[in-house]
Amino acid sequence: MSTKEISRLVVLLAVLVFGFLLIVKLIQGTAGLVGSLFNLILGIVVAVALICIVIWMFWYANKKRKK
Repeated sequence: MSTKEISRLVVLLAVLVFGFLLIVKLIQGTAGLVGSLFNLILGIVVAVALICIVIWMFWYANKKRKK
């Protein structure tokens, strides 16, 4: 093997390794984004549920007080 062939092999190997690392990082980033989106949706659902519970409590207390 000549020096030119060895350098091509090293460059090809480096490109393959960096390409694999890039794909892994993209998958990790996507998973993190999906997890964050799930947390955001869950937080909104919990906040809306709490607001509904408070509104219902005041409505129920107001209804019971009038009788």
